[in-house]
Amino acid sequence: MAEWNKEKEKKILFKYRFTLTVRVIRVLLACLFLFWVYMLVVTISYDALHLDKKHAFYSKLAMDWTTPNLYEEFGEVTQSEITPFLTQKISFPVSRMVGKEPKVVGEMEIKKTFLNMFSRSSVDFYQNNQDNNYRFFLPEHPKTGESLGAEDNDRVWKLLEKIHEGTVAELSFSTSGFMSPEELLELLAPYDVDLLWAPLYTGEFKEFEPSSYGGGGSDLSIHYIFGLSGGREISDDYMSEGKIQYLNTELLADSKKMMLANMKNLLEEESKSYIETFLGLHKLEERYLYLKDNEFTVYGAVVTGPVKELLKLQEVEEIRGAQLGEMDYWNWEEE
Repeated sequence: MAEWNKEKEKKILFKYRFTLTVRVIRVLLACLFLFWVYMLVVTISYDALHLDKKHAFYSKLAMDWTTPNLYEEFGEVTQSEITPFLTQKISFPVSRMVGKEPKVVGEMEIKKTFLNMFSRSSVDFYQNNQDNNYRFFLPEHPKTGESLGAEDNDRVWKLLEKIHEGTVAELSFSTSGFMSPEELLELLAPYDVDLLWAPLYTGEFKEFEPSSYGGGGSDLSIHYIFGLSGGREISDDYMSEGKIQYLNTELLADSKKMMLANMKNLLEEESKSYIETFLGLHKLEERYLYLKDNEFTVYGAVVTGPVKELLKLQEVEEIRGAQLGEMDYWNWEEE
């Protein structure tokens, strides 16, 4: 029988530690290899399915409908990645059209998790005053037909009088009555301005109760509204996208069709939690059915143009509740 000694003990311990270390390294390498294979499959699937482009497109739609004159720089590369926990992180710059040129004001941040309840999208503005939370006032109560007022602020017009004529700006206003988009364009036709966005009446108080609204005295404004923008469309594989920048007479019918088609696609292809929790599009089905069965009706606008041309809108009797937005140096087209 071999005699036990310290030297032999050291050799056995060394051999055991070496064997254990090799095994641990093998397990780690195997785990790393499996993780690499897993991430390779996840990344290839993510790229093949174009999920980032899909979520980005629907986020842009939600922004078009709910945030006046806020959109992505068309053609900008969307930054996207997917984590091991299948969380998709997507971002792209957003701008406002001020005059004839876009003005970058922030960045859209999208976090799409495996569960819609934890998914979010929001705009990180570079400056606190660039969110431009415009208020639009209903001209009459949809249920009773009672005429309603608006918060008129003469300071807007006085400010426009003092601003140098070599400036362009963004202006919002409400109208004294409901009207069709065609009538709104006709109302603005004598003025050298571009129509960017118009608040839509989508059945509030008649078909459903708005989630939030307010007013003071005889005025009434809905805090969460949908609006008509130029419109956008995308191919079935989400690789090719088209967009109309402005609301104009020639393409107005296309803008309406695009909005209804996109609403229908969302309702047919996505879950309620995706639509409401992730995109924040509340009562989309009720709004879609109302717009599909009724004529498009607007009660205000967001326009842009030279400040002295915007000042002329003060003369229009149908315009009230004006609010001034972004301003920039002259970039308008001389006629």
